[in-house]
Parts: sequence; C-alpha cells; structure tokens
Amino acid sequence: MVTFAQIVEGWHDFYHVIGDASAALMGLLFVSLSLNIPVVTRKANAELRLLAVQTFISYIATLMFAVIFLIPDQGPLGLGLPMLGIDLIVLYVTVARILEMRRNRSYIRGGGGLALRFAAPLLCFAAVLIIAASVLMGRTAGLYWFVPVVIVLFWIASLNAWDLLLQMGRPHGEPPARSRPLGAHRAPDKGKQRPEKEAGL
Repeated sequence: MVTFAQIVEGWHDFYHVIGDASAALMGLLFVSLSLNIPVVTRKANAELRLLAVQTFISYIATLMFAVIFLIPDQGPLGLGLPMLGIDLIVLYVTVARILEMRRNRSYIRGGGGLALRFAAPLLCFAAVLIIAASVLMGRTAGLYWFVPVVIVLFWIASLNAWDLLLQMGRPHGEPPARSRPLGAHRAPDKGKQRPEKEAGL
C-alpha cells in the first residue's frame, strides 16, 4: 500500500523545479528593484510599490510551498500545518494590500489591471485553505489541485515582475501604457520634427 509520504515524494521533482525558478526570479527582481531605488521610492509610484510587494509575496509563497514538499517523510500534519500557516500569512498580507489599494483610488485610476493582479493571488490563497484542510485529513486528492494553484501563482508573479521592469524603465513623467486611452498615441516631439521640415525645404 502506498503511504502518504511516498505520494508526496513523487512530487519532489516538480516542486524542486518550481522552487528553483521562484528563488532565481525573486533574486533577479530584488536586484532590479535595488538598482532602481529612486524610482521605486518616488511618491508618485505608490502603485509600483504595491505591485512589487505583491510580486514578492507570490514568489515567496511559491518558494515556501515548494520547500515543505521537499522535506522527507512528510505526513498529513507535517505537510498540512506548514501549508496552512504559510497560506494564512500571505493571505493576510494580500488582503492588507487590497484594502490599502481601495483606500487610495488613485492606484486603480488606469483601470482594473492592478486589481486583477491582486485578485488572482487572493483566489489562489483562498483555494490553498481548502487544500490544506484536505491534506490535514490525510487526503491526497488535494495535492493534484495544488499544482494548478502553484502554477497560477508563479505565472502571475512573473507577469507582475515583467510589468515592474517595464514601468521602471519608462521615462520619468510618462504614464503607464495601460493608463492611456485605447487608440491614443504618444504625441511626437516637435523639437525632433523641425530639422526634418527644414531638411525638406
């Protein structure tokens, strides 16, 4: 008869890859943010800081979930309790960031893009509560449902990280691309057009 620990051990390779990828991307994001401290700490970039915090939370959660699956001889309590504890912490932080965003409507003036980046991890963390409860009862079916949750968390965190890099790289004072109306284009620089007109003359 296959034991609970043997079933968990069968997932070691998957969570080893997810853990390594999360740690690597989180480290690269940390370095990138460290090199752009003046941009991140700018008062006008509060939305950027919110997105950075949520991105780190998603990566840390994915990494921590992977770590507890790599512990040998895991039983229902040894796996379910850490999973539940980690999830409650990241769920609390995510809800706190959402409440902060709702208090300051300027964070979402460009549409629901930022809200969506918070809603997806929130749904994932809520699903982990149910999965952790099933693991504590010794059921292994929840381990299969946990896989798409981890993949979605990693995917959302990677999208957030890419969005952060793009926003930090744009010139100072230029609004984010998603906050512009659809079909609107950036007005050309008149100073750059003058030489071309003179050359045509």
